[in-house]
Amino acid sequence: MVASFTWRSTAVSATAIDLLAPAKVNLYLRILGKRTDGYHELDSLMIKLKFGDKLIIKRRRHPGIGLRCLGAELPENRDNLVYRAAEVFCAHCEITPALDITLEKRIPVAAGLGGGSSDAAAVLRGLDQLYDTHLGEKVLCTLARPLGADVPFFVQGAPAAWARGIGELLTPVDGQSLLAGNNWILLVNPGFTVATAGVYHNFRLTKQRDPFTLPGDSSKMLPAAHNDLETVTMSRYPELAFIKKQLLAAGAVSALMAGSGPTVFAIFRKEDAARSEAAQLSRQYPRVILTKPWWGVVKR
Repeated sequence: MVASFTWRSTAVSATAIDLLAPAKVNLYLRILGKRTDGYHELDSLMIKLKFGDKLIIKRRRHPGIGLRCLGAELPENRDNLVYRAAEVFCAHCEITPALDITLEKRIPVAAGLGGGSSDAAAVLRGLDQLYDTHLGEKVLCTLARPLGADVPFFVQGAPAAWARGIGELLTPVDGQSLLAGNNWILLVNPGFTVATAGVYHNFRLTKQRDPFTLPGDSSKMLPAAHNDLETVTMSRYPELAFIKKQLLAAGAVSALMAGSGPTVFAIFRKEDAARSEAAQLSRQYPRVILTKPWWGVVKR
């Protein structure tokens, strides 16, 4: 049985809210087929991380949406998912937007860690609290779907979930059992970006496939970790395969490319091994982050 979880902001008042938008990694990502509308059918197991972006949303007197991005050069208009998420929420609730939003980017951009999707989801959740609208998870996920395939995963409260369809069909799972005590996650970003759409476009599916069946013994999940998109991204950037090999040699229980890349992540059981490898790799790559899974606030 999977415990239920709820999401909480780090701080909230009547006029402002401070939010964490967590990164994610895929323990499993398989492409099952391509739909007639051009989207791919996925079978993916995702978990949220304690590491993420920070957002501050403030209500103001005059109408409009002001967006300021720190830590990365990003659009501060409708080309940013954060801005569009605020528009979607306010339109649904028939609220005239009067907001100032500050986004502090910590998650590398276009890195396979779901940063943009998580930011959009945080805005939807945050505005629901700020305006005290109590829309509920089902409605928020409905608002999230047009914003991006991964946005509903970040809106829903479970720290880990299977995602199917194009990513919108979610089934919460017990991520703690799956990781079986292997709770140190090392992210290695080589410093360049990868366009998700291009990776999916270049993926060649030889035949339609059935969804993955979760092992009855959860300890077998990590050895079964897999990402179909590695073949595309690593063929273009062989350095990623070298990073993965280096992480496994350092004692990682599992190592995998995150999403469409280029970030590679590893799961360690021992903190000292994870910290030692983080120190080593930080001398080679611009972004090396040691974090843990985000297990949320458990409601018993």
